[in-house]
Amino acid sequence: MKTLYLLLFMLVQQAMSVFGQLLLKIGMAQASPFTWTWRNVGRLFLNYNLQIGLWLLIAANVFWLWLLNKYPISLVYPLISFGFVFSVVSGILILHEQVSPLQWIGVSLIMAGSLCLIKV
Repeated sequence: MKTLYLLLFMLVQQAMSVFGQLLLKIGMAQASPFTWTWRNVGRLFLNYNLQIGLWLLIAANVFWLWLLNKYPISLVYPLISFGFVFSVVSGILILHEQVSPLQWIGVSLIMAGSLCLIKV
């Protein structure tokens, strides 16, 4: 049962992290073309996608710290691989990116290896 909770918590933590990164990507696309000038840097602080993305990443990292405190790192850290799946799927569905079959094979191998480390 403890393993099931760990899987659930990691799914939530990685979803928060990937969604935060996705919002950063969208926010930076809105800021394009970006140059390091005071005006452009100031506009970044007004971009709501960047603001929400940063807050999500902060929350995901606080949640990550809690997971590290609660579970062994040998179980928790490999489960970061859920983020690979979430990022590929969100890239396809939200950003309309193309993913090759070889990339899917790579993500599948990473997930299979990570799941081998969990005592189900």
